[in-house]
Amino acid sequence: MPAPATRAHRQLHRTTLSDGGAGPGDGDTAGRSNSFDVVRLIAAGAVAFGHQLEFAGRPEPALGAAGVSLSNVGLFVFFALSGYLIWRSLERDPRPRRFVAARLRRIYPGAAANALACVLFGAAVTTLGQGAYWSSPDTWSYLAHGVVILVPPTRFTLPGVFADARWPDVDTPIWTLKYELLCYAGALILHRLAAPRLGARATLAAVTALLAAGTAWHLARVPLPEAADFYARYNAFNLLRFGAVFGFGALLAAAEGLDGAPWRLTAHAVPAALAALAPDPALSRVGLILLIALVAVEVGRTPLLFSRHYRRFGDLSYGIYLYAYPVGSYATARFFDGSNFGAVVLGSGTVVLALAAMSWWGVEEPTLTPPAQYHVWVSDD
Repeated sequence: MPAPATRAHRQLHRTTLSDGGAGPGDGDTAGRSNSFDVVRLIAAGAVAFGHQLEFAGRPEPALGAAGVSLSNVGLFVFFALSGYLIWRSLERDPRPRRFVAARLRRIYPGAAANALACVLFGAAVTTLGQGAYWSSPDTWSYLAHGVVILVPPTRFTLPGVFADARWPDVDTPIWTLKYELLCYAGALILHRLAAPRLGARATLAAVTALLAAGTAWHLARVPLPEAADFYARYNAFNLLRFGAVFGFGALLAAAEGLDGAPWRLTAHAVPAALAALAPDPALSRVGLILLIALVAVEVGRTPLLFSRHYRRFGDLSYGIYLYAYPVGSYATARFFDGSNFGAVVLGSGTVVLALAAMSWWGVEEPTLTPPAQYHVWVSDD
């Protein structure tokens, strides 16, 4: 019979079971002197601050001539780090059941708690009566889709909630979680089926190149879906661009230990060349996106931003990603008067950090320790 989970066991399982979603990070970083935790925190802050600017009617800063918005920079950083850390996790332990269990345990508990919290918060601020709110199918549909994640359309509104906000959406960033889960599935399939036959680097390079080329083609030639479908449903553009960034991160993981090799030099040079020299704006944008991914991974691999003091607070990036939007939207609609943007950001940011800490210590971290039955289940792989 397995021994009860002690703190040491919990730390061990954090290093093998947790991973990075559209917001969180991979437990592969625990106990190592790297900067992934802080890079994820910066990415979460970029997404949150970009949305806060939009709530106040202010333009988001954009990176480069291609105009990649601040919140999108944060998203691409998350997907790049996730690809890198997920591939490393597969190389350490390729057992499918263990991989699937780890991914589900990292993403779903936090997302389910967030969906429930948003529904309860909605009940407190809705302009409807409590009977109308709780009897509305939209309330329960929001909760169900927030827990299931993968089944479209993703639900963003609750009855009578944020009726006076700039946008009535309760928590828009959750739309990326379904793409993150698809990337996990794609990584597992490639690692199991293609990589053993063709080689990991060749497989990832080919897939990433195809996805990046598809992203550029789509940008140049295909109109984007309407906003409601763009976020709520699956579409080719998001599959292509998030897949390309995730794949590029995985490719960089497959390059570990081969610094200086010509192909790795190519992996560094191609994004920079596309971003700076590509004559086509779509190719230039794709190059910039891959360059963002490259910088995020390379900084994360170093001890540049490492701090043992930060680790004591836990991995707050997922919680920030989940809770910053509803808190920021409510704070702006309720307190912003056109001249107190800094105060609103400071106040909402404090609340978000508290919620993120509660999410990590109360939901995410405890569920990273598998039950005793888990060891029996994965032993059949």
